[in-house]
Amino acid sequence: MVKLKNKSTQKLSKSPEKKKSTKKPVSPLFQGFIWGGCFTLTAAISSFLGITVGLKTPIDFNPFIDRVEAIKKFGFNALFTQQLQEPVNILIMGIDAVPSDDGKSENRFSGRSDTMLLVRFQPEDHSLKVLSIPRDSRVQFPNGSYDKINGANAMGGVPFAKEVIQQNFNGVVIDKYLRVTTNAFKDLVDLVGGVEVYVPIDMKYTDNTQGLHIDLKEGKQTLTGEEAEQFARFRNDNLGDIGRVQRQQILLKALREKLQSPQALFKIPQAIKLLQEEIDTDLTSSEIFSLATFGLSIDKQDVRMVMLPGRPSYPQEYRLSYWLISEDSKKQVIQEYLNNNSDLGDSKSIDRIRIGIQNTTSNPELAQKLALFLEENGYNNVYLSRNSSHSTPVTQIIVQQGDYRSAQIIKRTLNFGELESSSIGDIDSDITIRVGDDAEKLLLDDTFVK
Repeated sequence: MVKLKNKSTQKLSKSPEKKKSTKKPVSPLFQGFIWGGCFTLTAAISSFLGITVGLKTPIDFNPFIDRVEAIKKFGFNALFTQQLQEPVNILIMGIDAVPSDDGKSENRFSGRSDTMLLVRFQPEDHSLKVLSIPRDSRVQFPNGSYDKINGANAMGGVPFAKEVIQQNFNGVVIDKYLRVTTNAFKDLVDLVGGVEVYVPIDMKYTDNTQGLHIDLKEGKQTLTGEEAEQFARFRNDNLGDIGRVQRQQILLKALREKLQSPQALFKIPQAIKLLQEEIDTDLTSSEIFSLATFGLSIDKQDVRMVMLPGRPSYPQEYRLSYWLISEDSKKQVIQEYLNNNSDLGDSKSIDRIRIGIQNTTSNPELAQKLALFLEENGYNNVYLSRNSSHSTPVTQIIVQQGDYRSAQIIKRTLNFGELESSSIGDIDSDITIRVGDDAEKLLLDDTFVK
């Protein structure tokens, strides 16, 4: 059995850093992998991709049940795929449009990175982990100067971007890279008929220098590709770039759900044609197929997304606005999300966990009752955050800073709700609890105050 290895074992094939990538036919599964934090798509998509994969490894029919499930989703080509046996870290960058480029040359991948993700496929615990790096993150470049991380690709391409990341993120291993134009995301959303999201506020903003015109109304709606781009790029609120990262995560989940729908099956030929020219990568078709096969059996709760912890700079600190990385939290997140060593010892003590509570229901007492209940159970750093206008049927325990273990303990304490492993809550919290309709009965039964 051929193993798909990380860099340290030299089993994952390498492409020279400066060599122009060889383009290969790319499926919508690949695009879902890019924008959906490497989430897998529908069964038939990979059947189309499978005909392009060189089948050079022996057939492995064990474990049989896993293969049957793979056949259901990927077709009979799944019988011949290599199994992922070692962790793989992939750098994914969504590239801004280059004004001087016609959108056809290789130069279109030389812009700033609007989106930057470090994604880890980890077979040891059968998980997929995604670290979102805000584009305004202040990092040190190799020459000693400090700047925003989104300029690294524009300054020196993939090799330079990898060097900057490794220098600032504790030498994290990057096995492969993938760059995609922002047009691909917009066109794919249109192809699948739009994505359904909740727009939290009216969004209206114009920047003629960037050709950016945003006009969205508050409420749940289906966004077109252009509107989805507006939703992701809006910055005219008190969260700035961090709000962008949160909305990108919301869009990624919405797009994943749409791509997994039966209707997406009929869009496969158009999607293949659409995406062929919008991706630059050193992944081979065989490697893509192996990663996708691994992703098939990952449960929803084992897909974990986190934003690089930190805080926005104050106006008086720097000439430019930055996302200032928290060194202590960065070390923990990198160790847990991107390195082999996930033994972080004990969870943070409960009196140190900062919990923000957002009420999404029409009952104003609910959040206060929940805060009192948590304080009676030893959580002394609890505060009421701004209520959410978007009601949710199930309470969400959002792992805002990546502390998944502490979130699990809180869930056991509450004995209701579901874990949401993403950074879409209150940015000042370690854990955000978004109170949903399922908590209403607990209030009526006076459960919170017993």
